[in-house]
Amino acid sequence: MSQTEREMSRIVAKAWAEAEAERAESRIRQHDMKLKAMLTLASQMLNKHGYDGLGLADLAKALGITKQALYHYAKSKEDLLYKCYVRALDLAEAAYDHADANGKTGLDKIACFIRFHLNPDAEPYAILDSLGSLTDTHRRAISSRAKALEQRMRGFIREGMKDGSIAPVDPKFTEFWILGSLSWMPKWFKPEGDQSADAVAQSFINLISDGLRPRTPARRRSE
Repeated sequence: MSQTEREMSRIVAKAWAEAEAERAESRIRQHDMKLKAMLTLASQMLNKHGYDGLGLADLAKALGITKQALYHYAKSKEDLLYKCYVRALDLAEAAYDHADANGKTGLDKIACFIRFHLNPDAEPYAILDSLGSLTDTHRRAISSRAKALEQRMRGFIREGMKDGSIAPVDPKFTEFWILGSLSWMPKWFKPEGDQSADAVAQSFINLISDGLRPRTPARRRSE
């Protein structure tokens, strides 16, 4: 084989390898996009019907695929639940990162966190109310990560008490109050209802802020 032929062979082999790599990347992107769509819809169905009411056949029908095709993305119904919960925690972590980057005070960071979660374009997330349906390994993984993220909200609360934007409170109790109220919104909030997502978010922020801001002592009336 001549030097020219060897060079051409090398070029063709390189182009072939690049084409194969591009095809592989395209398959991965398509798989990730389909998985995201499936988890988004599954999260909505979980919030509406609960784990016991979630039917894989119904999910497959809504996605326009066969039930068997679902198993390319989730090995079982329990694995689907686990993936929905991982996604919910991914979204929560993104909200905390956004709040950390954009909030100036502790109270402001809490408001940023709420707005990020409740903005009209926010992706729906599954409420973590069926942990008992997970395997021990999956339950421990979700619980451990959820507790770690809860510490970030307590950090915002402590930061607010330190910078004066939040009155002295019990960080643990206050974190339960905020996250407990926020996490159940997917159960009752309807985007097509009378209140927009922006209006609900602002009302929620007002309630939280009014409850946490330091109180100015009232002046005593002069006798």
